[in-house]
Amino acid sequence: MRKVLALAVSILLVNHSFSQSADSLQRLADAAIKAFTWDLQKSAKGTLMFLDVPYTREGQDSAEYLTLTVAKNKLAERPEWISVIIPNNIVRTNGIFIAFANTIKTPDGMSKMELEKKSTRRIAFESCKGETCTARILEGYLSDEKTGEPIDIFQNFLDYDHVLFLFTYADGSHKSVAIPLFTFKQQYKTL
Repeated sequence: MRKVLALAVSILLVNHSFSQSADSLQRLADAAIKAFTWDLQKSAKGTLMFLDVPYTREGQDSAEYLTLTVAKNKLAERPEWISVIIPNNIVRTNGIFIAFANTIKTPDGMSKMELEKKSTRRIAFESCKGETCTARILEGYLSDEKTGEPIDIFQNFLDYDHVLFLFTYADGSHKSVAIPLFTFKQQYKTL
């Protein structure tokens, strides 16, 4: 009888632990959705999508923000522009690098981000005024620095799981900010 009682208590504890673990995962998923849900500002002409992504620089306690903005005209399928705004404490002449990645399963069943190496591009800053620098991608296209051919950055936003931005500081350090694109895809198609 003791063995049966111990087994029943063990099953209840495991079930309770699993339930708490599932609840924790759900809370984590809900927090991720909330953190990466874009703010929308609608007008008669179209919609502006905003996403502020906090990040911390190594050795600093306070957060800085990378802001992504997408301007969508109601009558067009593609965005008018995509802009990236970051604090101006970076090496401005380097611009900002953009790259894309997908989530893949590893042999041990875990998930990891795999960078698409050919997707990395440099975007020059359009302006650095006040405390921020802005890089803009008109109509979702960049020009290849070598060939001048258009590169469809907007389509990459739709095809990949993550967008990454990399910028450097005067001391030689750098920062990479990764942003999942699942909420962008969901929200953009409703505009």
